[in-house]
Amino acid sequence: MQDPNAPPKPINAPGHGQPLQPAIIVYALYGAGIFIPFAALAGLIYAYVERGRDPVLDSHLNFQIATFWWGLLMMVVGFVLAFIIVGFLVWAFWIVWLVVRLVTGFQLAQANRPVSAVETFGLKAV
Repeated sequence: MQDPNAPPKPINAPGHGQPLQPAIIVYALYGAGIFIPFAALAGLIYAYVERGRDPVLDSHLNFQIATFWWGLLMMVVGFVLAFIIVGFLVWAFWIVWLVVRLVTGFQLAQANRPVSAVETFGLKAV
């Protein structure tokens, strides 16, 4: 019987390359999306297309899809509130939130580990 507290085993089998490559690509597209908005949209589409191939990959892709939709909501709320100046604070929070999610998710993908939870108000992938 396996220990339920043991860390997940890497899914990198010989001849299979980098199994989390699609997740790494989406993280990169989302990062580029800060400056080029259509890059994030391309990342969202790619994440939806690549889902369903591997449970560890799916954990990252589901995390990324949620990141896109919550980020879009924050951008819209920030735009509406920009007329009373508060929106600029929402946008600043969105940038910090996005960067932390991208960095922590990317680190997990590089280590071939799934996104098993999100800590600190949805800020950090673990």
